[in-house]
Amino acid sequence: MKFTPTASLFFSVREQRIVPVACAMICSALIAGCGIGDSVNKITKSVDKVTETIEDATNKASDIAGDTVATLDEGIDALERNSASWQSVLQQMTKQLTDDAQSTVRNEISALLNRSVAATGTELRCDLDFIGARVHQGLVRIRAHLLNQPLPPLEPALCHVVPPAVDMALDTSRRNKVEIFGYDFDTTPIKVKLHDQSQTKDVSSHLNVLTHYHMMLNLGGNGVPVTKTSHQLTLEWENEPISSIAVIQPATPVCQEKLHTVPPSAKLSFTPPHVQGNKDFSGKGPEVWANARWTHDGKSVKLRLWMKAQQTDPALPSDPFKLTEALKEIQKGLTKAEGVREEIYFTAPTGWRIERIEGNTESSAHYIDSDHNEDRQGAGPNGPAKEFVFRGDHKGNDAGSYTGVDVHFNPLVVKLVEVADCAPASAIRSLKDIGQLSTTTIKRLNPTLMKLQLHKIP
Repeated sequence: MKFTPTASLFFSVREQRIVPVACAMICSALIAGCGIGDSVNKITKSVDKVTETIEDATNKASDIAGDTVATLDEGIDALERNSASWQSVLQQMTKQLTDDAQSTVRNEISALLNRSVAATGTELRCDLDFIGARVHQGLVRIRAHLLNQPLPPLEPALCHVVPPAVDMALDTSRRNKVEIFGYDFDTTPIKVKLHDQSQTKDVSSHLNVLTHYHMMLNLGGNGVPVTKTSHQLTLEWENEPISSIAVIQPATPVCQEKLHTVPPSAKLSFTPPHVQGNKDFSGKGPEVWANARWTHDGKSVKLRLWMKAQQTDPALPSDPFKLTEALKEIQKGLTKAEGVREEIYFTAPTGWRIERIEGNTESSAHYIDSDHNEDRQGAGPNGPAKEFVFRGDHKGNDAGSYTGVDVHFNPLVVKLVEVADCAPASAIRSLKDIGQLSTTTIKRLNPTLMKLQLHKIP
């Protein structure tokens, strides 16, 4: 039997108590000099009783640990299918983890729920799919910690910067701070660099982390020394830029922008690994889920493909001999294949960055296989997948070798913005909307903005 760390600790403490107690009882019996046989029998029964108690406690601890991992797996699977349902998924998980021994994991999930709810305020503009992806990442980390596995890196994420650029033509009292909203700002340091014509200066000391989802960069008299030669502020994590804030000077131009269409790539085939059961679905399903998702980090678009195929609950035979075999198979676990494939789908050309992905970024499919034929599930013209082509059950072993999916793609449309000493049009429009753009700058940049609007670049 495999003992959990909790169970092992419990066993060692109890074991240390048994030995001295047993020795004392034996010595007492020997000193008494009579009725030694009866005393030994009583000692043996006492030791057996204590041993049974330890085994029961160990089995219970092992069962609780198994139930906890199963609950985490169910939550992770639910978010793979629909990341926007993160709030109801977390609430249901906390209700399932009721045992005292599960309190640590339950508290971690409650904290994850509270952090996620806090990050959905209207000022943050983090969409539900984004929050769902972060919650999924959080559950994976909780599960890894519980099983003493390496923790995946936790990268902070930005949702909204106010203002998105700094207009130097404004009075200093109107451009004395930048507020940054997002996720996991308290888990790892974020650096801020000020870029001038001739140098780059670390100004991270002026960045204040107010909450895990809110930071403020001080641009006042005792803050970042922005001057007439400054052209950009960048936020960095592990020496990689994760966001930039343009500093608009009297001659700063508007960045070029364009919509770029990436033709559909060749189909992508994926066979998820076998993770449970005997590899043969045996005509019982499988029930199949798949999700394809595009994400971007400014430099590239990544494709994340998840698939799960699980044997449906078998009908129990009436023949008692066959019933025994069927129950043995159920105890081994229903056959299951599940896995994720991730790869770079598109890389921005040199001198350009990806500002956003146009249209839907996620496609899903779900069905129950009922034969040995390939099954086509159309996903529509929006989103990564145009069509999923599944292989579920066939004669012989399935999971890990045959069961899989081919994904046929839709065109990918991205908005590209020039990387140079310039201000993005989207940032300028936003500044204008919130009253953070001077009349002088508006007059100078309006012709370029009008030209972009004529070209229907949003």
